[in-house]
Amino acid sequence: GVERRPPEKLAADVAREIRLLSTTNVTNTALRFRIQQAVSRYNTYLQYWQRNLRDLEEGRVPRRRVTGGTRSAGTGPSNGIEISSPEKDRDKMDALFLAIRREYQQAGSSAAPEMAKVRRMVEKQTREMKERYGCEKISYRVANEEGKIRIKATPVVKR
Repeated sequence: GVERRPPEKLAADVAREIRLLSTTNVTNTALRFRIQQAVSRYNTYLQYWQRNLRDLEEGRVPRRRVTGGTRSAGTGPSNGIEISSPEKDRDKMDALFLAIRREYQQAGSSAAPEMAKVRRMVEKQTREMKERYGCEKISYRVANEEGKIRIKATPVVKR
């Protein structure tokens, strides 16, 4: 079966090359500086890698998660929630607010914004984008970018 394992052979090869570079006597100051910089960067990434491996082995989620591009089931439509008027589309506003709450819960934060604040922001954004792009509807989607929850607005252009 397919079992996820760390690339231990590749890591050993890189460690061997770094060890070779760090023990080489270089007289060119600029080159020596670049080698020391590469060794330092390798050590930083090695500590990061080992910390993430330890967290995985102990059953904890790594502190830095990459969430771009993948969506879990139940996070809402991938193309967003289309809203023409926040005052009239109350059910869609509720769906957007639930998607925001769900993202905050998945990110491990209970401090989701209040619905009134979200409603005011969406009303303002919808009004501005309708004026700017001359469209009827705005598509809103909720995105988690590096641990920060964002509401992305896109004008819906009829073709």
